[in-house]
Amino acid sequence: MGESPTPESARSPDAIAARMRHRVGMRNESIALEAPARRRILIVDNHALVRRGLTVLIDNESDLIVCAAVATPQAGLEAIAASRPDLVITDLALDDGDGLALVRDICAGHEGLPVLVLTMHDAPVYARRAFRAGARGYVSKAELGETLLVAIRCVLGGEKSGSPKPQEGLGPE
Repeated sequence: MGESPTPESARSPDAIAARMRHRVGMRNESIALEAPARRRILIVDNHALVRRGLTVLIDNESDLIVCAAVATPQAGLEAIAASRPDLVITDLALDDGDGLALVRDICAGHEGLPVLVLTMHDAPVYARRAFRAGARGYVSKAELGETLLVAIRCVLGGEKSGSPKPQEGLGPE
């Protein structure tokens, strides 16, 4: 009535894994599941405190990570080449340049790289200008962090996104 003893080789980790793959219909595939890659975000803002705060907010998300945070449009363009982000977040007001020009430059030189504008300007005219320049999203810095995270994921998903205030007046200027 007793079972025959299992050979030592049948108890090896490789043999056990092979039996498990066979039971679930897998053939020579790894059982371990890999975590999805985190989407890479580049931040362009002339305020060090804002860059640092955004980095903490974004890096605390399991699906997002800041790959670079820089202060100027030129550094932003260089960081795109060096860090290959999935999304650029930029302010409109930058010390060494114009945020709208940066949005245009990114859209012209890096087709398919979405840009989300995060700015203190919440008047609808600024949102219209940003979208015309090629931005895929627009969020006022007056919004909560969760609003920014939702906008990031929308833009990464191929949708346009904007804060409620600018969206209200997105008609013609």
